[in-house]
This record gives sequence, C-alpha cells and structure tokens, in this order.
Amino acid sequence: LVLEEIIGLTTKNANGLSSNMLTGDCVYLAGCVVVIYNVESGNQSHLVVSSRMPKPLTCVAVSNQNGGIIAAGESGHKPAVLVWDYSTRTLLAELKVHRYGVACIAFSPDGKHLISVGFPHDGYLCLWDWRNGGLVTKVKSSSSCSVISSVIFSSDANFFVTAGKKHMKFWTVGPSLRLLSNVGAGLPAMDGKSANLGCQKGSSFISVTSASWTVPIPGRDQAAEFYPIYALTDAGVLCLLGSGFSMKKWVDLKVEKGFALSVSNKLIACACNNGVVQLFSTETLMFAGSLQYSELKETHNSRDMTCEDKHIRSDPTIPDAIACQFVTSEKLVVIYGNHNLYVWDVRDVAKVSRCSVLVSHGACIWDVKNLSCENMHDPNLACVARGCCGGVSFATCSTDGSIRLWDLALRLELKQKNYRPSVAISEQVDGNSNDTEKFAAIHLVSAGIFERDIVESGVSTQGFRAMAVSSDGKYLAAGDCQGNLHVYNLNTADYTCIQDAHEAEILSLSFTLSSKNSSCPGRYLLASGGRDRMIHLYDVERNLELIESLDDHSAAVTSVELTYNGCKILSCSADRSLVFRDVAITDSGCNISRCHQQIASNGTVYDMAIDPATEVAVTVGQDKKINTFSTSTGKLIKTFKQDRDFGEPIKVSIDPSSSYLVCSFSNKSMCIYDFNNGDLVTQVVGHGEVITGVIFLPDCKHIISVGGDGCIFVWKLPSLMSSRMLHRIMERAGPLSPTSTTKKGFSSGSMLYEKADHPFDNDSKDFSVVENFDQDYKKALFKEASDFRFSISRLPNWAKTKVTPNEILSTHSESTSSQVHFIGVETKSKWYVLLQHCPFEARLC
Repeated sequence: LVLEEIIGLTTKNANGLSSNMLTGDCVYLAGCVVVIYNVESGNQSHLVVSSRMPKPLTCVAVSNQNGGIIAAGESGHKPAVLVWDYSTRTLLAELKVHRYGVACIAFSPDGKHLISVGFPHDGYLCLWDWRNGGLVTKVKSSSSCSVISSVIFSSDANFFVTAGKKHMKFWTVGPSLRLLSNVGAGLPAMDGKSANLGCQKGSSFISVTSASWTVPIPGRDQAAEFYPIYALTDAGVLCLLGSGFSMKKWVDLKVEKGFALSVSNKLIACACNNGVVQLFSTETLMFAGSLQYSELKETHNSRDMTCEDKHIRSDPTIPDAIACQFVTSEKLVVIYGNHNLYVWDVRDVAKVSRCSVLVSHGACIWDVKNLSCENMHDPNLACVARGCCGGVSFATCSTDGSIRLWDLALRLELKQKNYRPSVAISEQVDGNSNDTEKFAAIHLVSAGIFERDIVESGVSTQGFRAMAVSSDGKYLAAGDCQGNLHVYNLNTADYTCIQDAHEAEILSLSFTLSSKNSSCPGRYLLASGGRDRMIHLYDVERNLELIESLDDHSAAVTSVELTYNGCKILSCSADRSLVFRDVAITDSGCNISRCHQQIASNGTVYDMAIDPATEVAVTVGQDKKINTFSTSTGKLIKTFKQDRDFGEPIKVSIDPSSSYLVCSFSNKSMCIYDFNNGDLVTQVVGHGEVITGVIFLPDCKHIISVGGDGCIFVWKLPSLMSSRMLHRIMERAGPLSPTSTTKKGFSSGSMLYEKADHPFDNDSKDFSVVENFDQDYKKALFKEASDFRFSISRLPNWAKTKVTPNEILSTHSESTSSQVHFIGVETKSKWYVLLQHCPFEARLC
C-alpha cells in the first residue's frame, strides 16, 4: 500500500514542529510518520521506517545545509533518532542510545552534528556525528541538570543551549569534541555553564531558539554577542540573552502560559494559551502584533490587543497555540491544541491574515463509515468503481465530540483544475433546536478534502463512540460515550436525540433499508448495541420508535449487524458468543427469535463484518483468530491462520467485491488478506496508536484507517488489487439504482437500454459480455452510438486496432473528449460493452 494522505497530526509541543525555509515546507508528526507539508502547493510527502515496526515520534528537526536533512526522535523502549535525506526521502541513519524516548533534538548549523535529549527518566544528553553513526559524547542529565524541554545550537556552532525546568545551560563544543567519534566507554566529558538569568532565575523555560540568519562577523571573540539567544518561560516571559550568557532584556507577555517560540529575520513569534500568538521585533523586543485563533474570521487586526493593556485569560473553548514555526519570513505555521494547523500571512503585522487551515479531529477517532454518493447509491455497491460520478465520501467520529464528513471527489476535481489552495466548506448543525445554523469558512484540509462539521449535540457528551449510515445515505446515527443516540437526516438536517438509550456507551450501530423481498417492507431499522449488554431495535420512519430490546448477552455487545434484507440480527459480545436471530416485523408488532448461537472466540469478540453478497460474517477476537460464519446457517466456515504474531485483531472490513478483507491489530499494524484462501497479502504500519476503524472506499482504490492518535490515513491500493476487485464487481454487477430500469433508450451521460428491445437484461449479473448479435442489430447499434462523442485515446494499442467499424474511427479519431459514451470492441464474435464514466481498469476488464 502507498500512504497517499494523512489528515491530522500528533504534534504535542514545540519540538514536534520544524520547517525548511528554503523550500517553504513545514514538518510535523502524525503517529509514526513525519509529514512534510508545502504551504504553497498543499502537497504532502511522508517519511516512515519500513524495515521494522516503527515507534511513535515525539520530536523533529530540519537542517537546511547540504541539501537538507530531517531527523526525528522515537518514543518507547529503546528508541532511535532517525535521520533522512530531505530530497530523496531515504533513511540515512538510526542512532540508538536512549532507553525510553527522545524528548528533543537539534542540528548544528553545518548539519554535521546532532544533539538529542532523552526523556526525564532516560537521563542522557547526546552529541552525535550522525553521518558516521558515531556518538561523540553523552552526559547523564540527571547529574548535571534538571528536566530538559528544549535544545538549540548557536548559529556559529560553538555552543548549544539546553533549557528546561528551573535551568538554562550553555554547552561549549570545542574542536576536540567535534573530531571525536568514539562509541562506548571512555567518551570525553562535557560540562555546561549556567546562564546568568537575573530576575528570571528559577524560571522554567519551555522553548529556546537562536537568530539563525545572522552572518558571522570575523575577528570577534564572543559569538554570543552577535548570535542572540531567545527563550520563553512557561509563565509567558520572553527573554533575550546576550554576551556572557547573561540576561539582556525580557518582556512579560501577560498570558497564563507560554508554549513555543520561533524567529524569522524580523519577527519573534510566541505561542501562548487561549489560541494567541504574539509577535515581537527581533532587535528591540517591541510588541508588533498578535494572531488570535478563530474559526469564523478570515482577517484579524493585530492591533486590537496589545500585551501591555490586556491580560489574556483562559477560555476552555479556545485551544492553546502549542507550536509555531516560520516557514518563510512572511508565513507562520501554528499548531493548536485541537490538532488544527493554521498558516498565517504576517507580511503586514498590522493586518495579518489566515492563508489556509488543515482541519482534523482533536482526539481519538473511534469509527469510520462510508457515505452514499450524490446519486444516493449504497456504498456497498462500489458505485464509483462502476462508473458513478457522484463522488467518494466517508464520515468519522471522535472523542472530541464531533463527526466530520469527508469528500475525496473534490480533492480530485481541484487537482484536475490545478487549484493551488484546496477549499472546503464547514457546515454546522446545532442539535439544540430544529433550526439549522450554518456558517462558511475557508479550510485547507490535507489534499483538499471537503469537510462539514455537523455535530454540536443537544446534550452533554464526552465524545462519539460508534456510527452507522443508512444504505441510501439519508440517515447518520451516532452513539456517544454516555449512551445517548443521535440521528441526523443528512438531506434535511433534521436532528433527533434519544437520551439514555443505553445505560453505558454505545459500542455499535447498524442500519438496514428493507427491500421488496423483506418481511418488513418499506421500513428503516436501526439496531444499537452497548456496554450495558443490551441491543435495541428502532423503527426510523416512526420517529425512532423502540420496537424491541434484547438482553441475551451476558457482557458488552461489541458489534451488531442487520443483514441486507433486514430479516436477521447478528451480534457478538465480550461473552465470546456470536448470536443469529430471525426478525419478523409487521404493523402489529415485532417477533425476534434466536436461531443460532456460536462460541466465536476463546475471548472477547471485538468486531464483526457482514458480506451480503456471499452471506458470510467475519469475526475477530481476543483469541487472535479470524473466523468466517454462514449468516444463513450460523455454522463456522473457516478460520484464517496467521503466520506471524501481530497481536490481537481489533477491527475487520470486507471490500465491495468480496475479494479481500482488512484487519487492524493491537500492534498498531494493518493487514490485508485474500478473502478466499486467507493468505496474507500485505502489512502496513504508520499509526501511533491502535487502529480503531478501517474501511475500503467505494472506488476500490483506497483504504481509510483511523486510530487512537486522531489521524486519518488514506492508503492507495496497488493496481493489481484494484483490478481484481473491479473485475469481480463487474462480473456480478446489477443496476446502480432501483430507478434505472424505468429509463428507456440511450441518453447522453449514461448507457441505458430497454429490456424488451435488447437481447440482455438490465438486471443481469454480468452485462459486460453480449454474444451472438445478428448483423442487422450490430449495424443499428453502431449507427445510434455514432451520434455520441467518443475517444479511444486512453485505450491500449491492441484495443485501438480492434475498435470497429472503421467509419467511427475516421469520424471521431480527432476527438479529445475524455468522456466515453459507447465503444464496441469485436473480438472472436464477442462484444464488450464499455460504459461511460467507467475507470480505465474497468474498461480493460
């Protein structure tokens, strides 16, 4: 799999954000991945260790020398400092000495040396000659200084500075130290000198930086005089240190807490609590302006508030500015506590403006579900892969109390039109009333995702735990951690909340849209399962009337599913069981009877997926097995064996063609298996926490994974896997819409036909191959098809030569339209019908 996009980040402090001012890139962390984001183009690239299981990253640094180098520090047992080449994205070195985690790192100005600081209980301060993989020296920080929160080299590389809790020290890097590359015992000692902090003695420093643009002045003895050091205390005091490592000037920002510091050739940016970033002059430390976090306003007058006349008080609804970094002298990147990333234009400090925004969830994402396209097709039909142009959308829900809808179609459209900024509209629905409150804002999400924030529920919630979307895309249901059930009509924005539907958090939801063959025709059903062991069944069309409650599980219900026709309810639980129930609903009542029960695992059954085409249920659980059951008989079909131990499988999903299934595991990895024989196809890693949800998109080209790190990973499937899925879908394809059979004749924009007039049925399982056409019908078909624009430019050479008749080729060979309405290809008396909008892979099938 190829990691295509990441929505979200896991940067927690100033050490998790860096920049390359030569390229205009900002570099931040997302789980185990380093994300390189260009603020001008909006493009992403990613760095991750592929040779082993990676660990979550905690800090990142960039060296602009020698073409650029990126380093990142890991957390966990025996972490490494990873070093990549900036241009080729290749891993150059893994430096291992620290035991529990790397807190912060910094490059020397020439890029040859690297400083790494371990976690407080790790205790080491290390100087590396990273190109040779050598440790120049290390110091046990617990014996020389207190907790270190920030480290920086001076611009002349003669010393580096560590800052932390109640300390700031200058460490001299002499020529003798630079030349040493010994590893192990006998490393030279390195002593630090405490700075003269004056009245700020005893303060805790959260961030330190130097004026890296200053040009060295030859013949001067004390470099510190010409290379000033700036430091920020956690209490919000900006300090300037000059000659002799002594305090030269300081300014009280009048904030409750400071978080980060960044310096350009003109400005100093200080990230503070309550979403405020204050700007100061580099030379005089005079206040220049401020940036205030806002989701609504596009421009901000930086003179509305000065640090002299206004003390910023904490507002829990406004996230803190936890990291900031200049990517150019005119653009500043700020990361906020809710995981949003803003790019600010500070060219005019009197009127700063927000260039773009990357929006994401601010906490663990618990669930992800496919949405119906604009044409209201069921995502299980893989309508986009079959030629539907309605777009690809999915929804995510999070502990942060929000549900976001993401549309990948806009991303493709914007890229095709060469739009540089990607625009998204934010729409909010207030659940406190029936009125819809909408507002528009410009958001730049990773790769141009269309994003709508729809949830501000009418009741207090600690976050959403599970979701379900009806097959026609009309309803979205969400269960929160307090047992409340929220149902949204995505067409009308109507909102319904059932308070205390469960006594504990809702762990699973499932919709069904009954078909004509169902025993409950014309009704929407919604099933919910909770940690309170209960399963509730609701009639959506009757204002979510509760029609039945089931309590036959003895532990939490981890997953509940309604089969495609709504006649069965399947549920699995922490009591190790998988229960099959028959459902019969009439106007007079509801009858539910248990028909089968299986012990599906030797421990908790974590998740279940239903494949309606093959009538198979797949379960994963604590026994580390992947089991498949028949939904009709309830019998175990087979068990997938794992060759390696990936931990416990947590979530499972089946692709629309029933060719593959994807599982997430407790070791934070994700595996794809062949659904027919259970063979492991591939394994990928990247999330910093357990993957809590994974789905195949209806285009059969992407997988979406979400995790406890609050990030959304968009993975691109290999072309061979996509082709196999598309081929199987086209083999058994039926109509995309129940209304499509009522349309007659050919129509511009779609391939339509009548049952009575054509020798193949619209409901056929395989309508791609038509045999034994008589010659008169062939001529009539081509005569009608020739009225439409068509192009063969995207066909391979072997197919172009087989396109007949020749009159069509000569008439339309110069057409440049990418819209194919009809093409007939004659090969050994077989006719292959290629539909408009079908992807290239589908046409080849």
